[in-house]
Amino acid sequence: MENTDKIALIIPLRLTGATYEAAARLGRICANVPRDLFDIVISDYGTPPEHRGPIDALAAEGIRIVTHPSPHRLFSIGQARDFGVQMSQSPVIIFNDIDFLGTGDMYRAIHAEAARRGLSRNLFDFFCVPVLFLTEEGTRAWLEASGDARPFAGSRDVDSLEAAKSEIQSVAYGSSAMVVNRHHYLSLGGHDPRFSGHGAEDYDLLHRLATIAPKGPRPRDYFNDYKDNGVRHYWGFRPFFALYGLDLLASGIHLVHLWHPRRQEKGYFRPGRNFRLLKRVMKQFDRTGGQPLPLADLASGQGRWSVLYRNGADLDLLRQLLPLSGGYELIKVGSFKAGLRFIPAMSTAGTRLVVATPGVSGDAAAFAAALPDGLRLLRALAPSAGDGEIGFLLLPDRSDAVVATPRTVQAPSGKPVFTWWPELALPGGLPALSSGTIPTPVPVGDPLYASFGDMQARANRPARKKKSPLLVRLKRWFTGY
Repeated sequence: MENTDKIALIIPLRLTGATYEAAARLGRICANVPRDLFDIVISDYGTPPEHRGPIDALAAEGIRIVTHPSPHRLFSIGQARDFGVQMSQSPVIIFNDIDFLGTGDMYRAIHAEAARRGLSRNLFDFFCVPVLFLTEEGTRAWLEASGDARPFAGSRDVDSLEAAKSEIQSVAYGSSAMVVNRHHYLSLGGHDPRFSGHGAEDYDLLHRLATIAPKGPRPRDYFNDYKDNGVRHYWGFRPFFALYGLDLLASGIHLVHLWHPRRQEKGYFRPGRNFRLLKRVMKQFDRTGGQPLPLADLASGQGRWSVLYRNGADLDLLRQLLPLSGGYELIKVGSFKAGLRFIPAMSTAGTRLVVATPGVSGDAAAFAAALPDGLRLLRALAPSAGDGEIGFLLLPDRSDAVVATPRTVQAPSGKPVFTWWPELALPGGLPALSSGTIPTPVPVGDPLYASFGDMQARANRPARKKKSPLLVRLKRWFTGY
């Protein structure tokens, strides 16, 4: 990533009467974010017309607003984030919820960190910006101060943040304010659409990002949630994700979460359902590589594609290619002969490219000849025995086949979970792929792990947090908040 490349800052939201200080909070974000380094994209997921005032006012000032075409009745922050990414055009993205905020200098430091890591070229590297969840008193003090006088400005460590109990409720080191390569995000399919409301959806995404590029060894009892964002116990998944933000403290990089009353909106918080789902999808990904289908590039993709495939293994080869499209449909067929009947529908739908995976058998040339003028076939050729190379041939152009070797990431279980292409220059003027390298894990003796104590201390299981009182849980079940 070049120093001048902009980062897309995605603000996912649905404004309702229950949104606390919507106009003020959006206004602060847009005022503090440096426009020379960030493109602000407000991703609106179903704001009713009577509450669109703050959004429309920012649109009049030149802030880009993208509106989800088919929002569900229940708000989904994951789908709002996904749509914002699909509609953005910058090579790197960051999520900034409406209640997150940083100073102008802090946003500049985030941009500098992304540039230092070369995130536009190194697809698999990513980091989480630590978020300080302020108390009501801490929020008031932060907003009233300015510049270097703001609380917690400058280099920090875990001890100093833990000591500020009157101002900080908690710290999320592995936060949802993740800074990620946009193409890689699209390849992973973004957030799992089975999560609704708010809660746990970001942990599923972090699990997939971190499995592909692990920063260190997984903690003990990894799949269990000890409901503790602290970094004193290396158990469960939360401290593992914290590794992706802990190393930023010394550079003074963080955002704050401004205090607000609990949102009184049915279905907005769904922790029980979502965290039960989280455990299942995390384990499923490790066992099978199962994850959402890749997202298309709605802003600058290469038109609509129709994909002929035979099985899931075929689609794995295309996971990094499908985000090059502006939209795609999947057609499950065993042969090109069976695919002929879909050609009229492809023409009607505006397909610009047909992609066929190696598992589709038969006469590709005859299929390509049956396509209408202007519609081409990108044929993926099965590898020769033992060499693992895949060829791509564009028909009817009959240009020379491009040959490349995919690589596979395995979960700790040994199961393949992600197929990627180090370099792939597709024929016919299609965009080239260059993935960079997977970052090397940080050894356990590194200072990054210092807050967890020595190896003996890390073996101590933390106490599980008690459940909320029964009456509180019953109220949440009946009211939805």
